[in-house]
Amino acid sequence: MRAIEAGLRILIASGVKYVFGIPAGSINALYDSLMDLPELKPIVAKHETGAGYMAAAYTRITGIPSLCVASSGPGATNLVTAAAHAWKEKLPVIFITGSVPLSKMGKGGAQELNGEVLFTSITKYNKTVIDAKELPAAIAEAYEIANSGVPGPVHLAIPIDIQMTEIDFDFEFQNIQKIAHPDPLDLVQLSEVTELLQSTGSRGTLLLGYGAKSAKAGIRAFAERTGWKVATTPRGKGAFPEDHPLSLGVYGLSGNEQAISYLNGREYDLLFVIGSSLGELATCNWSHALVQGKKIVHLDYDVQVLGQNYITDLTVCGAIPQVMEYLLSTIPTKEAQTPINSLFPTKSKPLVEDTADWNTLNAISRISEFAPDHTRFYIDIGEFMTYSIQSIRIKEQQDFDIDINFGAMGSGIGGAIGAQLAEPHRQIICVTGDGCFFMHGLEILTAKQYGLPVIFFVINNARLGMVHHGHLLQYKRCLADFSQTRVDIAAVAGALGIHYSQVNSAKELQHLDMDYWFSRNETTIIEIVVDGDEVPPMGERVKFLQGATN
Repeated sequence: MRAIEAGLRILIASGVKYVFGIPAGSINALYDSLMDLPELKPIVAKHETGAGYMAAAYTRITGIPSLCVASSGPGATNLVTAAAHAWKEKLPVIFITGSVPLSKMGKGGAQELNGEVLFTSITKYNKTVIDAKELPAAIAEAYEIANSGVPGPVHLAIPIDIQMTEIDFDFEFQNIQKIAHPDPLDLVQLSEVTELLQSTGSRGTLLLGYGAKSAKAGIRAFAERTGWKVATTPRGKGAFPEDHPLSLGVYGLSGNEQAISYLNGREYDLLFVIGSSLGELATCNWSHALVQGKKIVHLDYDVQVLGQNYITDLTVCGAIPQVMEYLLSTIPTKEAQTPINSLFPTKSKPLVEDTADWNTLNAISRISEFAPDHTRFYIDIGEFMTYSIQSIRIKEQQDFDIDINFGAMGSGIGGAIGAQLAEPHRQIICVTGDGCFFMHGLEILTAKQYGLPVIFFVINNARLGMVHHGHLLQYKRCLADFSQTRVDIAAVAGALGIHYSQVNSAKELQHLDMDYWFSRNETTIIEIVVDGDEVPPMGERVKFLQGATN
């Protein structure tokens, strides 16, 4: 058996289902092996970086590691951005790049590159395999390291002759499928936390990051039993339903006014942070008002983020669902509890009025209002994301994903495709922009090729909107080159054989329009044409950049 096939069989036995990437000479032994491995399905993308975004999103949603591959040379360099993205998101993606034959290294072969050096700072494990007999073990080790402790990406560079070498393979010895057992809870540590939480009474508040999404039910039950109000970070948006009467919305970049006012105020005594590293975008540029005069309890599964940015009173490192289950066991359930909606009444009103001006905010609010209750929103990076963070109201059965930490334009397009593979029967909506589309928009052909019914809403304001407005806010002027002659993106989609619509007014974006697009169950481009002259809610980001230059 060829060494690369042996390695792939290990991954199949461990639950890996997809290979994202682009075939090329130095990696084609792997693709040839797929002819004999129907359990491992190839997803051939249009660009290696896009393939990496797909792999990351699939792994993010399912928890199942994915494999992403590329050639040596430019294929490897194109994967670097995707690997850095997976590194920031703490996702166990297995990256494999090809390499020139071992015997030809250093002789100037086509596309020769030391790929191992490129991935050193953005992976948990990084190795060039130079012995074919060691390749299956190297893949097994990479898989295990990617999933151990705090998850993260790994990388192997494999010369093409090493991939193709015939080896003896003991499958039973190499099988690495394991049952994960969470670390035991530190009951002494938790008793201190419990005592502090109970002594706080009703004067506590929850701030939820991305990690809190792993324990939605437990966190909701905790909030309802304590009566504590709940805010999320931009990445944590969706960890708590925003139509719930205890929801404050988003705190941080483009946050909701009520969340920022409440969390920066003095109406509570203790802030319980769950699943956030409390970075710049989660904290309104590390606002001092967030923690001033309050006790801080910080729960996360990554010990390195605890106390990293703020001095805390107590920290808990552990599996968030397990910790929340324990904390709930310490809070008595009231038998005749008053309905939560009576205790905390909320007014329900439309996100937008029919008479509202036609702009990005209006369009995104309508998308939110008319989207199915089970929708997963995948948001790209740009001006439109600020409105999405602020104005998409996530319901209980909906989810919201945004890869804002690394902030790569176009990541939402590939991410939405990976999300649809992860949840084939769910409605996936991608909100992206014209700038992102020009970077990675041809991945819509990947969605079409594999029959994925993602709906891509492309906000077309004929400029790099966030750059344009951010530059004006910071420098009071900007180059005309940040804008461009408007491109008819709907016509581009039509030329590619993809169903499309172009929306130029609120009248063209109504409930019946959305129902029709969803009912087609196919890859669809909806171009939203706006002027984009309004200034997006990104002031805290500008303050950070101003601080970097002062």
